[in-house]
Amino acid sequence: MRAEKGFFAGAGIGLTSIFTILLVLILSVFSTLSFFTARADERLSRANADAVSAYYAADAQACRIEADFARSGEAEREETIPMTEIQSLRIRLRRASDGSVERLEWSTVRTEESGEAEALPVWGGTGLPGAQRAAGKETANGRKP
Repeated sequence: MRAEKGFFAGAGIGLTSIFTILLVLILSVFSTLSFFTARADERLSRANADAVSAYYAADAQACRIEADFARSGEAEREETIPMTEIQSLRIRLRRASDGSVERLEWSTVRTEESGEAEALPVWGGTGLPGAQRAAGKETANGRKP
């Protein structure tokens, strides 16, 4: 006896093969996307670790400068310690009236050279067709807004 003939009767092996091929293709795409995402996350983590290490190295140097300032007789001292190409640690110390050291500033700042070179071009707000309508001019059909 023969099996019943229906819509999927002749496509049993073919349909399974198509589903298998699609499944393998989808899994391949997801694995490739996962690989590139992991690689980007690794680069970001390394950059973050380098920035944190640079900060702590600059902070340790600033602590040594503060200790030297405490032993010296200076009234005030300002130092900028480079951390990366675009960041520095700026400290300002002052001797109080009782002889103790006050921290006036202890912060990360951008280096001055990097600020001007990376300015983004900003649109000035002129030259749009809709700008005339907003200014009280007539619209395209001749009516005032």
